[in-house]
Amino acid sequence: MAQQLNLGADNLPKGVGTGFVWDNLGHIVTNFHVINKVDTALVTVTNAKGETKQYTAKLTGVDPDKDIAVLKIDANRAELRPIPLGTAKTVKVGQYALAIGNPFGQDHTLTTGVISGKNREITAPTGRKIKGILQTDAAINPGNSGGPLLDSSGRLIGVNTASLGAGVSAGVGFALPVDAVKSVVEQIIQFGAVQRAILGITYLERLPTPAEAERSGLPRIERGVVVLEVPETSPALAAGLQGVQRSVDPAVKRTTVGDVIVGIDDKPINAPPDLTAALEAYKPGDKVKLRVLRGPAQEAKTLVVALGSFRGSTFSGLQSDGAQLTPAGGAGSVPLNVPLGEIAPQITPRMPDGPVIP
Repeated sequence: MAQQLNLGADNLPKGVGTGFVWDNLGHIVTNFHVINKVDTALVTVTNAKGETKQYTAKLTGVDPDKDIAVLKIDANRAELRPIPLGTAKTVKVGQYALAIGNPFGQDHTLTTGVISGKNREITAPTGRKIKGILQTDAAINPGNSGGPLLDSSGRLIGVNTASLGAGVSAGVGFALPVDAVKSVVEQIIQFGAVQRAILGITYLERLPTPAEAERSGLPRIERGVVVLEVPETSPALAAGLQGVQRSVDPAVKRTTVGDVIVGIDDKPINAPPDLTAALEAYKPGDKVKLRVLRGPAQEAKTLVVALGSFRGSTFSGLQSDGAQLTPAGGAGSVPLNVPLGEIAPQITPRMPDGPVIP
């Protein structure tokens, strides 16, 4: 795949990533962006004697919002050694971290470092934010995606997902925390999908600036989430949630604001990330009181919404695991097709607001 001391870009393997054994039933965990556009996933397992065996994996399920995928191989239970789970809750900055992966096609590569930071934020392939990310200076390179990040006792504390740099490790790597991964993987194995509650709407990713509001005819909105569209498949439609209304006359550039979400039950919603965080506390089918400010007059209203169910999908041509259960959701389910293109997670470093004083 690559000559010794010569890792030319033309020689680097395509479609190579890392995964790890989750349980002795043959479930393999990796990143969603590793398998999203492939027709066949070949999983190579190496035993303690250095002997390798290759399996064709089937797809159990995915969660694009968390960049997680679960595969399954038909392997003898005695040949599988699941990684013991740790927790990211007690991880401290400065403690040792070990990453195992397949960087540039160099399988079973171990890199070491420390936990450099906690509670970082990256963007999933779907565009949604993933919070609580671990940062490490253990080298994370192309091919490491989906591999385990371990503590010094060999327990899983994260799943290596992305690095900050131009395709080569800059000592700033990011891993999904094991606690969030565990919840997602268990749901995928049980249901074939993640049972995530949603409103099923589209909304502005940020509040408009005063200049943008003036140009578009929107009122000045200081807090909340501006609802753009409420599709017919949305569970919020029956509750009467309203989106932005645009003039039917193209010559008249006028936009009328509908609802601005400012609260769910007793949880205030001041910005879009608050909405995502609040919905994680609910299950599909739960009824919530949605507090909104309606129209240019920003009239306060309360709507009761029965939350729908997220249903992720993938462009992968992988054969599905026949043992999986049919995911719940029914009419309230909203399918999500992740757009093709560059789907690896994106990291936007936050720069200081003011000057840095040495």
